[in-house]
Amino acid sequence: MPGQTGRVQLRRRHAADLEQLEILARRVHTVDGYPIYLPDGDFRRFLMQPQSLNGWVATHDDKIIGHVALNATTSKPVMDAVADLNDDRPAVYVARLLVDPSSRRSGAGRTLLKLALDEAVSNERLPVLDVVDTPTAAPAIALYRAEGWAETARVRFDLGDLHLEEIVFVGPTA
Repeated sequence: MPGQTGRVQLRRRHAADLEQLEILARRVHTVDGYPIYLPDGDFRRFLMQPQSLNGWVATHDDKIIGHVALNATTSKPVMDAVADLNDDRPAVYVARLLVDPSSRRSGAGRTLLKLALDEAVSNERLPVLDVVDTPTAAPAIALYRAEGWAETARVRFDLGDLHLEEIVFVGPTA
């Protein structure tokens, strides 16, 4: 259940959080280039589509410093790779994990990732996440590996002139 971890507090995402989340997503995009694919610069669509099964925010002093969601779907190439795993559990996708650049190393990212993993496992779902393999994603990839997420596939797909390679991770469930 969401709670407090040090100075960082976790809670479910509310509709009223959307404005702060858009600001957070813009800051992350400016620093990291994430998300790489952002049609029309629409951060609201990035945050809200596909519709999440659940979402949480990390706050510090009532300011949103992080976000994570669980989605039932993701890109077709990733979903196809997960289908090849022959796991009986339905997959759930950890998505939109963002931490404000000024709040990194606060534990917010690790705590949000663990919360999403725990939620997936408690609902008997296969926790999966995917990340575009870029130099700026290296810290996120290192976090996933350090937390026991296992690389299970690499997928490539094209979005018009943009060619992406993503790493697909499955979370620890034992």
